[in-house]
Amino acid sequence: MSQVLDGLTPSAEEKRLAAQHAAVFVRLSKLAPFHPTALKLMNISVENASAMKDFEDTFKSDPSLTADLLLVSNSVEFGLRARIETIRHAITFLGLERIRSLGCTIAFSFYVRNMPRSVYMKTAWSHSIATAVIAEQIGNLSGVPEMYTGGLVHDLGRMALFLSAGDEYATELSAEFDDFKQSRVVEDKFFGMDHAEAGAIVSKEWRFPETLRMYMSRHHDGNGGNATKPLGIVQLACLMADQVGFPEVRRRDIPDELPLPERLRGRPELSVDRLRELIDKQIASIGG
Repeated sequence: MSQVLDGLTPSAEEKRLAAQHAAVFVRLSKLAPFHPTALKLMNISVENASAMKDFEDTFKSDPSLTADLLLVSNSVEFGLRARIETIRHAITFLGLERIRSLGCTIAFSFYVRNMPRSVYMKTAWSHSIATAVIAEQIGNLSGVPEMYTGGLVHDLGRMALFLSAGDEYATELSAEFDDFKQSRVVEDKFFGMDHAEAGAIVSKEWRFPETLRMYMSRHHDGNGGNATKPLGIVQLACLMADQVGFPEVRRRDIPDELPLPERLRGRPELSVDRLRELIDKQIASIGG
């Protein structure tokens, strides 16, 4: 009987990992909340008859976000002939979902700017923007609109771990890995959990919509093969962001060809050059 009990006794390493996990969980739970205006935008349904007024009222409650939104709306990206001066004009011209996407991106950039500056965070930010742009393109081609915000927030767990662990996280995750699995092992070993679990924790604390919480916690669960479902689109976009030059982590096993389903192959909207152009424009318009 004593041998059985001994076999169930946690090892010193298991105890260390459990204690580390608990400590990181507490720190993640105490992080500053995500941008409250962006959170309101995420929770407005574009299907509601009151959606335009809800969007307008939400922006009016946040002059700083509104100012940046109008600045971005008047950028060369949209090729406007007349200047956009009001939130109502911006919503009418760009549409509710594009306005939501821009608002969330700007709010996300506020969050990034308030973090300690590092090369790692710039890389993580660029990967998130790239995934958002690619997810939007795949979603449009697959009849699944409104995918930009899902791609944008999918990796917020990385930023949460960076805020929790500081430069140590940036240092460990800036290494070059043999494959992606190795990078997640490093997260588990040094920080008690990987960024997907961290994403699940903070998205719940921040009261993100259930769908966005799913992207943050499960974006590495599959291989992105099902590009007709929202989660599959985010998974595929994350992989493609790596391939077009905006990798989540540096790894040696990034394949040369885009992992596209047969029905999406050869589409000019998803060519490497076109995607890089769109991503570079988005990063330039928001800053980062």
